[in-house]
Formats: sequence, structure tokens, C-alpha cells
Amino acid sequence: MSSETLFNLSPLDGRYAEDLRDIQEMFSESRLIRERIHVEMVYLKAFLKATGRSDWWDDAYMSIYTDLSTKDLDYVKEIESHTKHDVAAVIEFIKVHLPEKIRPYVHFGLTSEDVNNLSHGLMIKGSRDIMLTHLKTHIDELATLSADNRDRRMIGRTHGEVATPTTMGKEFALYALRFAKMYAELKSMNIRGKILGATGNLNAWMGTYPDVDWFQVTREVVEELGLEHTLFSLQIMPGDTYAVMLDAIKRLSGLLIDYDQNIWTYFMLGYLYQKADASSIGSSTMPHKINPIKFENSEGNAQIAESSLSFLSQKFMKTRLQRDLTDSTVKRNIGTAFGHIVLALIYATRGTRDILINEVKMDEDLANNGQFFSELIQLVERDRGASDGYDHLKKQTRGKRLSYAEMVKMMTDVGIEAETIETYVKGMTAEICDKALEEVAKLTS
Repeated sequence: MSSETLFNLSPLDGRYAEDLRDIQEMFSESRLIRERIHVEMVYLKAFLKATGRSDWWDDAYMSIYTDLSTKDLDYVKEIESHTKHDVAAVIEFIKVHLPEKIRPYVHFGLTSEDVNNLSHGLMIKGSRDIMLTHLKTHIDELATLSADNRDRRMIGRTHGEVATPTTMGKEFALYALRFAKMYAELKSMNIRGKILGATGNLNAWMGTYPDVDWFQVTREVVEELGLEHTLFSLQIMPGDTYAVMLDAIKRLSGLLIDYDQNIWTYFMLGYLYQKADASSIGSSTMPHKINPIKFENSEGNAQIAESSLSFLSQKFMKTRLQRDLTDSTVKRNIGTAFGHIVLALIYATRGTRDILINEVKMDEDLANNGQFFSELIQLVERDRGASDGYDHLKKQTRGKRLSYAEMVKMMTDVGIEAETIETYVKGMTAEICDKALEEVAKLTS
């Protein structure tokens, strides 16, 4: 392992770099340069066609983007050291690779924001797709764990207290379904993009080529890039669709935090434990420990993501007149938020793969805590006409620890049949689990 990562400011590029190569590539400075060149070249082709110069275009020119090398990227940065303007550096780089007669039409009529909003839109959309791949893997792991433990009965806990039984499979299925709904929602989202000029009114184009249908031309460029076209903008592209997507990912962060904390609690209760790695150390002082550190790591990164995404979505909803530059430096940090949510998903998935079920502990707790049966007994009593059934059972069971066997005897003594008892304990957990997993399959297909 190279020691280079020891000197990175962010752990995303240091300690966790190997896990985040895809996000790093998608939202790095190099990617921003690539996407700017991509946008410029797609626009240049459309512009030449719209202004009667189709024969000036050669598809080989697109290699300026498709064959971009590290050496080329370094050259762009060298140009920027003189221009002191990142988009201007890209423009100059492109011009060097084109015939003289085409050079005046590179970036014709565009503002930097026309290029940047499309470039960042592509980067956000690409990062979303990478995140969805990790989310789908997490959902698949949960669905498998759920199906395997469909009938694994355990005590329920409401307010932390003993409550009606559930199954571990059903609890995992609920998380799989919640994550799947977010997966489907995020997958359906797109990012808007625009080419509208200095104040969002296509003035430069109408001033030079008034007979061209610029609505159609700009639509074709934006849609060819894979974004949703809009005609309604300032010079700066209002960040509404950025905010919608980032808010949705923020909610995903919240769900991951909830999942990690609840799994952590099941570890604490002894219902779950982890596969042991003989070479790993759980504690520097207590050799017996196998800590749930993957879930704790996931939770911490999800919390950072939640906070960052909240700030970003709020920031992008605000513009100052037709343009200001505060968004520029902020947008460069979107990748950091994606890095933390992807890392949270990676560690939650790794932890989920290592989960083992402590059936002995679940059965032991079920056997020692039968007081939940008070719900069934008081309902039966009321159904038989005893209006004070609830109060009667409250006196007998509240604050007491009664075994499963003791409660079954109490029920048998009052004429509640064994079949009724078993039906009550099972509930419809298995059927609910199955239906949840059916929905998961539909939402992630």
C-alpha cells in the first residue's frame, strides 16, 4: 500500500480511498474538466448544424473528449494557471485541437454557467447511479436475510419494553422495503439543465442568429447529454432539482442511521452476533469482543452525509439576482456528500453480510417473558362480556415478569384454546414478510 494516502486531508481520499474510487472518479476535478469538454463539444456540433455549417463538423473532433488523457488534463490546468479561469482554460484547450475556421464558434454565446450547470448535472446524476448500485446490493442482502429468517420468532419491543412477538425476518423485510422505495424514487429522478445565456433569455443567440429555433437547438443539446431541459432560468441554473435529489438522499441517510442504530440494539440485546475473523482485534483491552463497528462506521458516515446534504439542498435553493459565484465552490463539495453516503452503504452492507442469528437467546427471552399475552387475555375477556378485562389483567401483569409457560397456563385455565394462543403468537408476520419482499422485488427490478 502506498503511503501517499497518509497525507490526504479527507479520509475519503485517504483511509477509505479504495472503497470510493468510483465516486472519486465521478466527482473529481478531472471529471469536471471532462464533462465541461463533453458539453462544449456536443454544443459545438449542434451550433454548427443550426447555423448552416454542418459540413464543418467532423465526428473525429469528438475524440477531444473521448480520448482525453491525463496529459491533456494537466495541460488544461497549465492553461488555467495563466487564464485564472477554469472554463476559459477548457475553451482554449479545445481550440488548440480544432481547425482555425471553427475556433471562433467554440463556446459561442455560452456563459460559464451554461457549461457548468450541465457538467455538474451529469456528475450528480452519475454519482446517484453509483450510489444506487450500492443501495441495490444492500437491499438484496436484507431481502436474503429476511427470507432466511421469515419464521424466526422473537419478542417485540415497544418503548424498549416487552411486547407482542414478531419475527426477525419481518423486521428485516420492513427495512428492505423502505430502502427499496427510496431506490425507486431516486432512480426515477433526473436533473434539469439549461443553455440560456447571460441572464437566461437567449439574448446572444437572438442577436446573432435570430432565425434559428434556439428553443429546439438547446433542448436537443441538453437531452442528448441525458438531462431534463428547461427554458426557465437565470444565468445561474436554480438548484431546485439538485435540492430535490439531495433531499431524497438525505432521507436515505436518515434511514441508514435508523437501520444501523436498530441493528446495534439487537446486538446489544444478544439477538444478533457477527461472524468472527480470527485475525481481527475487537478491542485493544478486551479480547472477547467482536464490536459492531461496521454499523457504527456506517452510522457515523450517514450522519456526516445527512448534515452535508441538508446544507447543500438549502444552499442550492437560493440565488442572488441573476448570478453570484458562491455556488461554484460549494458545488465542488457535492462529491464529498456522495462519498459519505456511499461509504455508509458499503459498511452497512458488509455488516449485514456478517450477521448471525442468536436463536438460543431469542427463545430464552420468549420463554422468560410471557407477559405480552395480557393483550390476548384481556381481549378475550372483553369479548366474553367482561368490561373490566383490561383493568383485571393490568393488576395481574403490570410491572411483572411472567414466563411463557405461566401465561399459557393462565390462558388455559380461563378456557383459551392452544390453537388460539398459537395463532395469536404467530400473527401474520410471515404473510407480511412475504408481501414486503414481493414489493421489494417490484421496486428494484
